[in-house]
Amino acid sequence: MLNFVFTIDGDWGEYFCPNLSEEQRKPKKDVVLDLVKREIALAKTIDNKFLHFVHSSDRARDFFLEPEFISIWKDVEKNGGSIGVHCHEDDPEKASFTEDEARMKREIGALTGKLRKSGLHPIAYRGGYLAFNAKLIPILENNNLYLDFSCEPDRYISGAADWRDSPDNVYRMGWDDHRRVGESKVYEVPLGWGMYLELTSLWHTFQSARRWRARAENEEVIVSVLAHTYDFSSWWMRIKLRLALTILKRYGTFINADEVYALVTGASE
Repeated sequence: MLNFVFTIDGDWGEYFCPNLSEEQRKPKKDVVLDLVKREIALAKTIDNKFLHFVHSSDRARDFFLEPEFISIWKDVEKNGGSIGVHCHEDDPEKASFTEDEARMKREIGALTGKLRKSGLHPIAYRGGYLAFNAKLIPILENNNLYLDFSCEPDRYISGAADWRDSPDNVYRMGWDDHRRVGESKVYEVPLGWGMYLELTSLWHTFQSARRWRARAENEEVIVSVLAHTYDFSSWWMRIKLRLALTILKRYGTFINADEVYALVTGASE
């Protein structure tokens, strides 16, 4: 069985522009609301089975927890999608604070707690820039975040993300090494080959889907595909994403976070 999780990191473009002023780098509500609505419209292509990661950073701690957004996140869950936790603990192009255990514990716990207090049910996490380290595993466990989507196999950013030699299919993380199979309560759902959709050609997406389908004849496959909220500002990118999802849907099934967890825990028992 071949399963895809369409993940969208809830980031806006100006966040990543250090040459702008601090005020200019903050999200604009009307703009971001429009982009998120476009996400939801596109997700209908795959029966609303997608996972939106709610952004949190020094530039937008509670911005995406305001009533207008909470209402949208609730609709996403009600219609078959999922909401996740996306902590961007970094200063783009300057520094990453993922190694600061106290900070990560505070911010992951704060965002997760506020989402649940609002009536949402996050069980998934992804680090900004796909950053991760083994110290985050007990933090995720303590917050009942049992799925991580930070892995892009072989990705390496010094001091932030080291996914060298990690598995390329879903696996249960080891406590001491997030790149190895182990006995923690957190399951890793890596990005599939060439599934960084905004960066990958449609031809490569097609080839990757065929390769995954062949592999799924011998094992259960669960991998993620990735886009960002800022992608939806471009008409060309919206068309490209729609075509990519249509290709992937031909070869596999799209599932949400709860369905991933049901599959992996059922397989481990």
